[in-house]
Amino acid sequence: MSRRGRALFGRTAAVKIAAAVSVVATAIFFCAVEALAQCAMCRTALEDGGGATARTMNLGIIVLLIPPVAIFCTIFAVAYRKGKVSDDQS
Repeated sequence: MSRRGRALFGRTAAVKIAAAVSVVATAIFFCAVEALAQCAMCRTALEDGGGATARTMNLGIIVLLIPPVAIFCTIFAVAYRKGKVSDDQS
């Protein structure tokens, strides 16, 4: 790859893309309406169950979120290390 190609897709561009993705994800997170994300069964169970049921449901959501986040972080770390090694070699 030429020098110009490396400069175009270098670390600066990757940082800018990561920052843009972070800003968009944060904006979506803060603009979300919480009631739209619940199915009818979950909503009924939470309305009738009380505070303990709501805490249990939130804990279940967190537990189900851990594996996909761990997989994503692992793939990202491997890709970052591979990219860093190839940058050091050139």
